[in-house]
Order: sequence, then C-alpha cells, then structure tokens
Amino acid sequence: MARQKSYKAVMRSVTKGFEAVEDDIKIDLPRNPRNHRQLDHTKYLGLGFDAWAIQSLHVIKALLQGGNFSVTTLIGYSTNGLRFFINFLSGGSVKSPPATPNSLTKSHLDRYVSWLRLKYPNGSTAKNYYTSFKSLVVVLAEYGFIEVNLDDLLPLNPFPNNSQSTKDADPLTLGEMQRLIGALKSDLIAIHKGTFLGNGAEAMAVLLLITAARSGINTTPLLEMKRDALQPHPFIPNLRLITTVKRRGKGAQSKTIRQTNLLDEYSAIPLDGVAVLNKALEISKPLVALAPDEISSCVWLYRSGQPGRSNDIVTLTPGALYVTAKSICERHALQDDQGNRLNVTLSRLRKTMESRLWKLSGGDIIEVSSVMGHTPGVADNHYLKINDEIKVDGATFVGEAFPDKLRGINVIPTPPGGCKDSLYGSLAPKDGVNHCSEFIHCLGCPSYAIVGTLEDLYRLFSYQQFLYAEVEYFLTDEWGAWRKRQFDYIRLIDDFTQKFDLALVSQARAQAESSPHLFWAKKIEFMKKKLGGEI
Repeated sequence: MARQKSYKAVMRSVTKGFEAVEDDIKIDLPRNPRNHRQLDHTKYLGLGFDAWAIQSLHVIKALLQGGNFSVTTLIGYSTNGLRFFINFLSGGSVKSPPATPNSLTKSHLDRYVSWLRLKYPNGSTAKNYYTSFKSLVVVLAEYGFIEVNLDDLLPLNPFPNNSQSTKDADPLTLGEMQRLIGALKSDLIAIHKGTFLGNGAEAMAVLLLITAARSGINTTPLLEMKRDALQPHPFIPNLRLITTVKRRGKGAQSKTIRQTNLLDEYSAIPLDGVAVLNKALEISKPLVALAPDEISSCVWLYRSGQPGRSNDIVTLTPGALYVTAKSICERHALQDDQGNRLNVTLSRLRKTMESRLWKLSGGDIIEVSSVMGHTPGVADNHYLKINDEIKVDGATFVGEAFPDKLRGINVIPTPPGGCKDSLYGSLAPKDGVNHCSEFIHCLGCPSYAIVGTLEDLYRLFSYQQFLYAEVEYFLTDEWGAWRKRQFDYIRLIDDFTQKFDLALVSQARAQAESSPHLFWAKKIEFMKKKLGGEI
C-alpha cells in the first residue's frame, strides 16, 4: 500500500452520516494549471446522492490542505471522477444505486465500467474517468467513509489491453526536432534583440519550450516552477540545477542543465544553456510586483493582452501553452515528416528527450530512467517508443557490427554487454513490462550475448573493473569463497575475450580502465568513498 497513515483520528465521525459537513460543499482553489477557481458540489444536491457530493468534497478539501496532492489531481477527482459517476447513478442505469459511498458495492462498479465502455468506446476516455473515480473511492475509504475492504470492492483490471486501443503521442523525429529547435532559436534571438513580433504569451512559450526540450521536466512542475528554482550545481561549475516539485511519486526533483554564456551580440546563443531560463526571469522580473500574490513567485509571467484586461499579469497555463505552441508552429510553417502541421506538446518533448537519452546510453534503460526520475517500467511503458528512426539506427548497427550469420538477431545493450531478451530472458521478470536488472549475474545467464564490438567489450571490461573494486572492498576472511568466485569471473572475461581482435580488446580494456561505463563507475566510486571513510 502506498499510503499507510490512518486519517480517521483527525476527521469528524461521518462514516455513515454527513450532516456535520453539509454546509461546506464549495472549495476555493489556489492557482493551478487547469485555471479552476472553485470546486462546487451544490449542483449534485437533490439528486438522491447528497452524501457523495458532501463527503467527496470533504476529503478533497482535506487532501488539499495536506499539500501532498497537486491541485490538478484533486480537481480530477471531482470533475472526472465524481461528475461522471453521479451522471451514471442519476441516469437510471442501475436499479438500486448507492445513496452513500458506504453503500457502494463491486456490482455497482462493474455496472459503471460497462456504462463507461458503452458511452466512450474509443480511446482511453472511459479508463481515465474510471481511474479518477477509483482514486476518489480509495481516499474515501482511507478517511472512513467507505468501510468495506477495497480488495473486495474494486474490480480487477477493468480495462484490459487498453493500451492496444489507444495511441500515445510519439516523440518527435530527429528531423522534426531540428526544425522546431531552429524555429525556437530564431525566436530566441529575436527576443534577445527586442525584435520579437509575437505577444508576451508567445515569448514566454518560446522560452518554456526550450527549457522543456533541454530538461525533460513534466508539464505541471514546469508550469509551476518558482523563481528560485535555478541553483548552483554542488560539484560541477558549468552546470546548474533546476528544482521543481512533482507531488506524485518522488516529490521534489532536481534536473541538471548546462550553464553557458551569451556569446557575441545576438547570434551565438546556445540552446542547452540556463541563459534561456535566465532570460525568462529577466523579462518577467518587472511584472512580479504587479502580479497577484498567488502567482508572483512563478517564472512564466506576462501581460494578458486580452480585451478589457490587457495589463493583467498572468502566467502560462496548459491551455495558453497549447494555443501559443500552435501559433509558433503556424508562424514558422513547421511541418511533421508527413507534411502536416507539426504538433508540439511538452509530453512529446519529454518523450523525445528520453528517446535521445536511450540512444546515447546504448539502450541502458536502467540508467535512462534514473536520469528522468521514474522507474524502468514506467519508462518502457510510457516514454521509450521504438519509432522508425530508432529501428533504422538499430538496423545500421546490426549491419555494421554483426557477422552475416548473426544478422537479424536482436541483442539489447546492457551494462556488462548485451542480452538476447531483457524482457523474457532467463533471469528477467517475464511480465512483459519490467526489463531484467540482474546485471551482476549476466555472465552466468544463458541469455547473455556479446558480439565483440568496441562498445560491447568496453561494457564487459567496465564490469570487470567493478569486480576488481568489489574484491578490494570485501577483504575480510568471511568473504574468501565469494572473492574466489569473483576472480573466476575476472579470469573468465580475460579468457572469453581472447577470441576477439586483440587490438580491439586492448582498446576496450584501456578505455574501461581509464573511464569505466557510467553504470559501473558510479558503483566503483561509491565503494572507494566508503572504503576511504568519505561516506
């Protein structure tokens, strides 16, 4: 269970009744990316389901005050979760609808799922509405408004194979990304010169899109970024950290971004620099004192320009960003590879960055997911789409690196070399989602594969360096048998690599000794610091 805390001790006893909170059925919301100002459940009263309206808003208010959930998520509990469930209950689709959350049964939820499937047969809409309502049911149970065991209440996998009927936005191809960055760069130069022809929202959108392309930060944390988010990097002088808050999952996140200088007068402005974010801070600084208190700490401030409120200070929202990104693409006549107008969203930019990292890491999904701040399973399911461009890259690699008899065999790069199947190999979880991470045992696994390229051998010798470091780390007598096994692996690597080109082997070994693969280098560095008393 993700949340173990019992909230009942701080709540009024309203498990079966709801009169105690009857008058409190509106919530004024803080500033949020969805631009909702209030949640009002009075519209649900008088339909026979008042308890749902009142108790749901009560727990949403409690979660809002707790601060561990984004406002956007809590808005979804009401607008996507409760609203459609109330429509289902009041539409006569079930003979004995549950008047209170505590009278909800699994049969009701099964009927609701069927209703959603009929009403929204295409795409992921039905699943999204159900997921929001399920989350609301879970918190209602945590706060004591539902007393039945959730395992007996919630249907198991009500939308199987949903991913087959939906299509996520694809990452931008290399050509699409190059065209977009070229357009953004020209706009950035114009902003720096003071000759930008777009409005304030477009100028901020240009700076935000560049920041998104260089950092890979999620939409909501990026839009909610605070003005003090940019911090010095603790170790590397020419890097900076961007700190944002992602309430779901790991909380605060730090992203590394390269620090560069503005060179010449206008022309050479590196796109991978914090100069872009600094420019946004510079442009919006005069607006801070004029902005409402709730948004004065935001980065992406601009004058509204709307009739009747042209001088109002606002900040970018998802809706405003959608409009401005579309306008930028139309102004530059940007097209995708099929000749249609290019569609740019922050999720596509994030997936593009992740796919690029995937390629740069040689397919090491564990390392990529740690950089992007989520689990390997999430990365594989939602971000690392193997598009045609990556397939072409793979085909080129195979054609150059494999002898003819091995052509067509799919070997996936791993830190010690390669794997024939990282999803269903001998030591893999075999669940179709999670890639194998048992890298310590690769050499003894029948799925291990290596074809003798420089990159393959470099990874293998990097692992050998890790084995040497481990032997030095565990020097006490009780580890004698274990150290013998490690030396056996070290000798096995030496013997195994004799079959490859000696010059290539020497080059890979020297590279691994001087600069091991990052995956193993971090582990070696940790052991050395631990051994030296630095940690």
